[in-house]
Amino acid sequence: MKLGEAVGFLAVFVTMMSISSSPHPVILILCYLIHEAGHLFFVKLTGARVRRMSIGGFKLCLHYDCSMISYKKELLVCAGGIIFNLVSALLFIALPVKDSESASFFVLCNFSLALMNLYPVSTLDGGGILKCIFKSIFEEAKAEKLCKRVSFFFVFIMWLCAVYLQLIFNSNISFLFISVFLLIELCFS
Repeated sequence: MKLGEAVGFLAVFVTMMSISSSPHPVILILCYLIHEAGHLFFVKLTGARVRRMSIGGFKLCLHYDCSMISYKKELLVCAGGIIFNLVSALLFIALPVKDSESASFFVLCNFSLALMNLYPVSTLDGGGILKCIFKSIFEEAKAEKLCKRVSFFFVFIMWLCAVYLQLIFNSNISFLFISVFLLIELCFS
């Protein structure tokens, strides 16, 4: 296990402990599976190939090869998980389901996962989307370099916000762990 994966596992463990009072950890896992199903759906739809699937840190990760498809199709694959989370949440809101804590938690988890993955950090889907945009404008090496710089900037901003919130409100430490995990993952990627 790499250092980044070990730190990621620790961050997940601490986060799960902080939300252990939640009666719905299975819903959280279901939302992650919906997210990855979205990537898989668009990988198959665009003709890209799945290389492998791994579990590490805050993510169940689908590794795919987009070298044979266009940047627009690759962007769609990157956005697939976000799209599935948003559609799942919106469909669940539209269904005539009783207003329950479980239903609200499902919708909230899907929206949260979609929004978190929109963050422009190279290890998240937003970073993949950003990289596709940069690769369509610049050569690959320059696109990678720009994406890494933007990622570090946004993770640093996230970390500053997390530290500020922790110092001022002394509340949810999971935001701080997520920002530290992303920073460490960027350093080792």
